Amino acid sequence: PPPPSPPPPSPPMPPATPPPPSSPPLPPIWYVKLETDGECQGWFIEEMGSAAGACQELCSRSDKCGATSFHLTRSACWLHFKDVEDCRAAQQLTYASPQGDDGCDQNWGNIGCDACVPDFSKVGYATWSAHCYERNFASPPPSPP
Repeated sequence: PPPPSPPPPSPPMPPATPPPPSSPPLPPIWYVKLETDGECQGWFIEEMGSAAGACQELCSRSDKCGATSFHLTRSACWLHFKDVEDCRAAQQLTYASPQGDDGCDQNWGNIGCDACVPDFSKVGYATWSAHCYERNFASPPPSPP
């Protein structure tokens, strides 16, 4: 008998599909401790925190939080906002603030001037018992041509 015929050739493999594009990583966030000890400026929410790093983690939960004050003697964090509306929205949606409706009631460092815009690069009230950390965002990468 004749030898068995070879099997038919396999169909060519389709080209591999490229993996889906990954979303760009979020820009890193870092905090700069102001040289002068004290509390940051701005509308604020108070949360409990045992260290400056805990305050920074809390601030990072809201894209509107621009600075945080760590109070050494009270183990408390003040999370500072430029606008009272942003402060109140974050209080209700992002933080379980025990202050209820009493939070975000003072433009710290701009006392008597609710319309003044806080400057997170400056201390609002100097004191040895608190440290202000200004939040900084890295510049986004340049767009491809």
